Amino acid sequence: MTKRGLCLVWLVLVVIASILLSEDTFAQAATFSSKVDSISTLIVSRILPSVSIFGLLYASILAASGDESSKKRMVLVVVASIVGILAKFVVPMLQSAV
Repeated sequence: MTKRGLCLVWLVLVVIASILLSEDTFAQAATFSSKVDSISTLIVSRILPSVSIFGLLYASILAASGDESSKKRMVLVVVASIVGILAKFVVPMLQSAV
């Protein structure tokens, strides 16, 4: 992994940690668990499907341009899209089990 990629990973981890661990970033009237639930609902219902669609578009553009590794990427994107879309149903099932 390059230095730039490693810095990007650390930046994402710091942002996620500051959002999840700092109560100052949440609304004053809501509790911590309700905000975490709303963030997970936002991620599962809006962000994951959007990223899946963009990934499918990217993989199809690579396939149209004749990239040899696009078939592998297309399969990975489809599998990740299925997992992302099914997360809407799996996450509440896991939450109810706990």
